[in-house]
Amino acid sequence: MFVMNAFALKGKAPSFGVGVFVDPTARIIGDVEVGDYAAVWYGSIVKGEDGLTRIGARSVIMEQCLVENSQLGEKVLVSHRAVLHRCVVERGVLIGIGAIVLDGARIGEESIVGAGSLIMGGFRAPRGSLIVGSPARVLREVTDKDRAFLEKAFNEASLKSRLYAEVIGTATFRGYSKSAAD
Repeated sequence: MFVMNAFALKGKAPSFGVGVFVDPTARIIGDVEVGDYAAVWYGSIVKGEDGLTRIGARSVIMEQCLVENSQLGEKVLVSHRAVLHRCVVERGVLIGIGAIVLDGARIGEESIVGAGSLIMGGFRAPRGSLIVGSPARVLREVTDKDRAFLEKAFNEASLKSRLYAEVIGTATFRGYSKSAAD
């Protein structure tokens, strides 16, 4: 067990559910709620500077992601190097590698955002959308094959998160370092 890199900012400290895994190289800063059994992997930054950032239960934030002032539902998978800025990502969504989701965008439940996609501010995607491109557009509805891929990707990431938690340890968050901004 170990105390993670969680920092209060502007008088707001992160909070964590049970069974959370946060890698030692990740940072959780400010007004952030991390749900039960969620995971934040290597080098990622999750921060709530000017509003709440919520990571839903069983969601996985993979390597080198930035999630700022955003709301993520349960069972969301954010792939490597993705950026989520002031957006809403509903339950069961896969954000592809290197995708960027900007201010005011909303991604509907059980959608897939393709790798490298750029979701402009204010974009709205209905439930079950396959979203691709730069700027992004809804290509089509997800298929049963897409849903199977989504479930497999999520299960693999969840399994790896549990493995990392066993090898590295599950964070116990017993205190916070004070930042210079407090």
